[in-house]
Amino acid sequence: MTEGAFAPLQLRARRIVLIAAVLSAVGLLFSISAPTTFNLMWFVILVVCLGLSFARLRRSDSNAEGLQHAATPPYTLPTALQDNANAFLSAAGHDLRQPLQAISLYAATLATHALPEASKQLVGGLELAAETLSAQFEEVMAIAKLEAGRIPLDPKPVALGAILASTVAVHLDEAHDKSLHLRHVGSRLRVWADEALLARAVDRLVAHAVFITERGGVLVGCRQRGDEVWLEVRDTSGGIAPELAGEVFKPFSGYGQRLIDRGLGLVLAERIVNQLGGTLSLRPVAGRGNVCTIRLPRLTGNGGPH
Repeated sequence: MTEGAFAPLQLRARRIVLIAAVLSAVGLLFSISAPTTFNLMWFVILVVCLGLSFARLRRSDSNAEGLQHAATPPYTLPTALQDNANAFLSAAGHDLRQPLQAISLYAATLATHALPEASKQLVGGLELAAETLSAQFEEVMAIAKLEAGRIPLDPKPVALGAILASTVAVHLDEAHDKSLHLRHVGSRLRVWADEALLARAVDRLVAHAVFITERGGVLVGCRQRGDEVWLEVRDTSGGIAPELAGEVFKPFSGYGQRLIDRGLGLVLAERIVNQLGGTLSLRPVAGRGNVCTIRLPRLTGNGGPH
């Protein structure tokens, strides 16, 4: 079976997504012209249809992948098919990102209109759902690109102190809204890594810690341990239940379902750290909190990895 055999299946799925996006836009126009509860509910129904279309696209991609595995022996997927899968990943990302952005824009526009209180709450829920869906989509795309080898690494000496400071600054308002303390311990340690990817992994860990912590705070720091540098994110959430500790870095796990991003941020962080040649672990401390630890090789005297 040739790579072109998968194209019609994937093309039909993308068309379904785009049609659903157009219908959602039409529903929005009706809602704006006559912002009644009925029209708003119609718009929400169309958005739900768009979500179902996303699921159809995902199933289409899975079916295509299954056909590829059936057409070739295990672990011998031809380079041409790999390139085709990567091209489809990029195309799907572009096609899906546009309607997601449109939904967010439509919801924000609708919120500026004079609406009944019940309708305002409905629009607020729609904005939150669109924001959450967009964040999850970006995490899924990032994970897929990492696993497909589509994110090139740019390793170099990275100063950890700057990453810690900038990450804490980004989440400081979020922590203050929950009356939490969020701080970092300054450091001059450096590691050999891709700076942008490492910063994203640390960001996801800090975001997770702030989200699950209700009292106390979050502390971020790093220290040298033998030939490694340990970057730690400590929280006072009370600690993850031992039976859930093994699910933390699994996509759509039972633990992940409790988080706003369904745990995809933690999955992405682990994939990034693995790509950088390190390890990521989470150790719950009963009654106190959790310690997330990134272990990376320390730099040698000549500036390279140990």
